[in-house]
Amino acid sequence: MNESHIVRIDKLVAGGDGLTRLPDGRVVFVPDVLPGESVEISLDTKARDFGRGAVLDVLDASADRREPPCPHVADGCGGCDWQHIAPPAQSRAKVDIVVEAFARTGKLEITPRLRTLDDGARRTTVRMVSDRNGTLGFRMGESNDMVGVASCMVAHPMVNEIISSPLLEGEGEVTIRVSPRTGERGVWCHEGQMRRDLDASVARGARGVVHEVVDGHRFKVSMGSFFQSSAEAAELIVDVVRRRLNGLELDPGGTLVDAYGGVGLFSRVFADRFDELVLVESNPQACRDAITNLEDCAATVVQSQMEHWDPCDADVVIADPARQGLGKQGAQAIVDTGAPVIVLVSCDPVAGARDARLLVSAGYELREVEVLDIFPETHHVEVISLFTGDFDDEED
Repeated sequence: MNESHIVRIDKLVAGGDGLTRLPDGRVVFVPDVLPGESVEISLDTKARDFGRGAVLDVLDASADRREPPCPHVADGCGGCDWQHIAPPAQSRAKVDIVVEAFARTGKLEITPRLRTLDDGARRTTVRMVSDRNGTLGFRMGESNDMVGVASCMVAHPMVNEIISSPLLEGEGEVTIRVSPRTGERGVWCHEGQMRRDLDASVARGARGVVHEVVDGHRFKVSMGSFFQSSAEAAELIVDVVRRRLNGLELDPGGTLVDAYGGVGLFSRVFADRFDELVLVESNPQACRDAITNLEDCAATVVQSQMEHWDPCDADVVIADPARQGLGKQGAQAIVDTGAPVIVLVSCDPVAGARDARLLVSAGYELREVEVLDIFPETHHVEVISLFTGDFDDEED
């Protein structure tokens, strides 16, 4: 039988849960709460020094609590875990989580800036599951069960138009991507079988192509390649990186290493600033896309894991690793370029903090950190960190 406790939530932590402590010292992680709230919980998962709880009742609600605006939350949809939090409080919480991650994991004190997306921005890529009847939906929180969804409030209307009717013959999993700026749509079936009556204009499969337009540049993006959650999100990231580079007043020219470069977003938008571009990416499909996207640039595309790449000399490195971050080997590869400027784009605050510590321990100075709230209604956050080395003495 599960234990029941009345607790006060101390704070929100990386991963989106609230943290509290029981009188016996055990740490308990609780979803669907806010800092300062008193809640009754059922202790579902127990270990010697920590556990996971489920909210039975909110006894003293935060002023930042709201009724989730999406009806699917009440059905158990696990797609948006922060819909119970008012939007301004979501952004503040993400900043707090990043600050704590850098302090606890990276041993670094930061005062980050916050940037948010315009209210009208919506996700243009979603991954969904299908039941035996072909109904599309999202998995429930911490479960493989599905909640059927005919429309999603955080998705672009073009996505909702596609998911309003079945895409698969039965059970399966599918990625949907749309480009409002070109009108193109794509569907990639990971499991199951695609319906034969799907509109012929929709690109299909991992090699199906949807073109994106970002910062005035057109990008080929295959369904099997990574791209940001929307063109607006990509442009916000590009703008932050550009501002950081402009703030350094770097001389034009030199070499940019675009680490974990995907389809070539950073290489293309910053091509005019550098004499040479070196993009390193492990996904073969993304590399093929990057070759097309950078065909008019002085670019070399290297298909390789960062830890297996033979580093070249660089003046600037922009690194945008997956959720697990650079890690020791990836960070060392970047350090071995000797670049006096590194811009790190992290999609996990703890991994970003760990990577920041690795770079600082290698002799770099952490200059600035910005928090980008580009995943509204969820705990997910983007962190952009600027590092510089002692390159002024080298120029002298």
